[in-house]
Amino acid sequence: MPITPDQNPLFRKVVQPWYDTDIACILTGVFMLLVFVFSFIGVSVALETPDDCTHIWVPGTLLVLSTLVFATTILRLFRRHAGRTKKELP
Repeated sequence: MPITPDQNPLFRKVVQPWYDTDIACILTGVFMLLVFVFSFIGVSVALETPDDCTHIWVPGTLLVLSTLVFATTILRLFRRHAGRTKKELP
């Protein structure tokens, strides 16, 4: 039985989008670490200044969101590399 163009044969390798490559994930992780440090410094400065305590939610939100993005990106990298066999590794 011939394979029609609309069928996806099993022997094809799935094309990975550019934003889900290892290098893009690593760069995203590094950038999120920098945002985490920046927001952590912002939280500490806001706590030291009594006038700025009302605006602590801005660096706090950055802190939480950068942590979530970093964690999901690193988890994606670990899952991808845990599923590889020695033959598939470069």
